[in-house]
Amino acid sequence: MIANICDSPDILKVIRIVDIVITIIKVVVPILLILRGMIDYMNAMKDNDNDALVKTNKLFVKRVIAAVIVFFIPTFVHLIANLTEDTSNYASCIANATPEGISIAYYNNSQKYVDAAYKSKIYSDYLAATSYIEYVEDANQKQELLNKLDELKKYYEIKEKIDKKEDYNTIEGLINNIINEELKKDLLSYFEKNYTGRPLNIASSFNKYNDNTYSTLGGYYLYIPKNATENMPLIVIFPPNSLSGKVMKNVAETLSLDNLKAFIYIPLIASSERKDWNTSASKSAVKKIKDLVNEYKLDENRISLTAFSSSGYYIYYTANEYRIFSSIVPISSGMNIDKIRGNYNDWEYLKTLPMKGYGEKGGPTTASGRSCQNAGTVGWSAKKAMCGVFEGLGKCTDCTKCEYFTYLPEVCHGEMGKYVFGIDENNNNISDIMEWMIAQKK
Repeated sequence: MIANICDSPDILKVIRIVDIVITIIKVVVPILLILRGMIDYMNAMKDNDNDALVKTNKLFVKRVIAAVIVFFIPTFVHLIANLTEDTSNYASCIANATPEGISIAYYNNSQKYVDAAYKSKIYSDYLAATSYIEYVEDANQKQELLNKLDELKKYYEIKEKIDKKEDYNTIEGLINNIINEELKKDLLSYFEKNYTGRPLNIASSFNKYNDNTYSTLGGYYLYIPKNATENMPLIVIFPPNSLSGKVMKNVAETLSLDNLKAFIYIPLIASSERKDWNTSASKSAVKKIKDLVNEYKLDENRISLTAFSSSGYYIYYTANEYRIFSSIVPISSGMNIDKIRGNYNDWEYLKTLPMKGYGEKGGPTTASGRSCQNAGTVGWSAKKAMCGVFEGLGKCTDCTKCEYFTYLPEVCHGEMGKYVFGIDENNNNISDIMEWMIAQKK
């Protein structure tokens, strides 16, 4: 912080004390020597002793010489120092070792602390600067330095507001009022990292919308999170058929959605009777997804797709065909790629797409022997069907020991959706798989 030790007010204080002590010595010692000589003269004259008087004369001359030497020692020291290479430092120390010089040193070094705090933007450096300024005695100079730190103080206050996720518009206004361009740039960057975007000023809801824009679809469910902002991610859930859309909504509602920072879109197939998900529904859903991205200014690079059972059969096709998704999460859904229309020979894209899968053993009972008949069990092996996909895509060599695929032999088919979306190993009230999808970005 201090380039030259003679610029340090603490060093200057020590030098000033030493200088005062030397001054006292060079004045007091000669006086004492002369006084001692006068006393010796008085004693010799009192005794009328000529020999003693002669000795006193010689001793007095020696004491006068000693007094002169003591008096001029500081001068000799200064002279010798001036003949060395360290002349400037020594002269600076001596010249500045005054009350005025020490005061100037405190002011100058306070400036250095202020500059260092602005350069590092570290809070401890800011505190060090404010503490050091307290040593400045001149009230005007002290206030001047504190005023220089004012914007840095606002900088930390704004960062605290950002950390607390306070009102977006208020923080934006505070940042715009910062004059220092470097601080403003840093705050804007921090703001962007911690806020997903400008508030949309719409109420949180999870409603059904009747929409006939695309004939294949008969509407949709849309979850709008609390304090929704621009550039939020979108999670798309395909229902297995036209009668299961509300079931998918109910599964999502079992989550702690208050903490979910993402929109959820569940498209509904246009049919009064049971109708399975199909490629036409996928095509229409993709069109609607693009509409929602534009309407709510969502992040087009963070759109994840998940699906269950028979609709999951089409999750691979949809992701590969339209390529707008940042990740996919098939649940209890395998794929015979030869039976899927579209660009089914191109596996390379799916190999690179972030993917997590969940599959149960399937069949009428689980490995533990518990009956799954009433849970809507199907007579097929989700594990086998999905392992073929994940191993075929190179995601796993053995799907039972794979970070991308989770085998759940104790969970019945009809329970899979609720179970998978209910996993919260981080205990932060956010479904682990939802959290993973939100984190994926194209």
